[in-house]
Amino acid sequence: MEIELEEVERQLRSAKGVPSADKLIKYLRLVRDLHIRDSPTVARYGNILLRHYRSHLSEEELWTVHEQVAVAALDSHALQFAASAIRAINRRFPDSNRARRLQGMYFEAAGDYGRAEEIYRDILALEPANEAALKRLVALERSRGNLHAAVEALRKYLDVFANDKEGWEELAELYLEALNYRQAAFCYEELLMHAPGNSSYYIRYADILYTLGGAANCKTARSYYAKAVELTAGGSLRALFGILACSAHITDKVALQDARSRAQIELPEVTTKALLRIYKQHAPDKLPFVEPILAKLSGHGL
Repeated sequence: MEIELEEVERQLRSAKGVPSADKLIKYLRLVRDLHIRDSPTVARYGNILLRHYRSHLSEEELWTVHEQVAVAALDSHALQFAASAIRAINRRFPDSNRARRLQGMYFEAAGDYGRAEEIYRDILALEPANEAALKRLVALERSRGNLHAAVEALRKYLDVFANDKEGWEELAELYLEALNYRQAAFCYEELLMHAPGNSSYYIRYADILYTLGGAANCKTARSYYAKAVELTAGGSLRALFGILACSAHITDKVALQDARSRAQIELPEVTTKALLRIYKQHAPDKLPFVEPILAKLSGHGL
């Protein structure tokens, strides 16, 4: 589908005069299906489609395109064009919560946060679990710069939609902005339960534990970095460096009692060799800068 989208975009760019209806319709469909965010382009081609080829669209797709174009125009801060599309939607669906949400988004884009909030809360009064309105309240508080209120709004959203991975990622980001590392760590614990095969979650969780500091946190962080290395077949530089950084902060004496103890002692050396191998293969010119850093982290010369 992505290759198909690239081809349609090429045809639209090379079109002389007004592009054909089928190309415009196909482009907007592919953008919706692939969840591509290219708002200025969507607004431009959507505007052409609605001005020249409305009759080529079914009733359902006509209003889907109106909504798609309205959101793209708001995202591009083309408020006059967005207002026109939103008015058309409101005339066709006067009692629709989706139409009211678009009104709220318009007021957000215009900087009238009070009116936007009023609309979202009216929607939630009628439909307390309205996913879109709950999300808009989070975005609204972020636009206001009210970090605490954004956190509270997002927590309320996740109370209802606890399986939303993007919601947990955003909440973790908000906690990190507020330097609340323990709560951010909790968010990544949730994400690891939802997606145990996602190496980036292991790395981010380990980053937070390492930032919190202390021998216990560094030991735990090291194990999560090691899991990320395993999941990426040794290809994650960030996880490899994380292992070395954690090991450098763990000063506990480990006796050679069993294979696990020996592995802990040997881990910095094995990790250093893996990093050197990657740099020699992919960035040999960086070796003079990297080798002293690795020597310091691993605790021995190279």
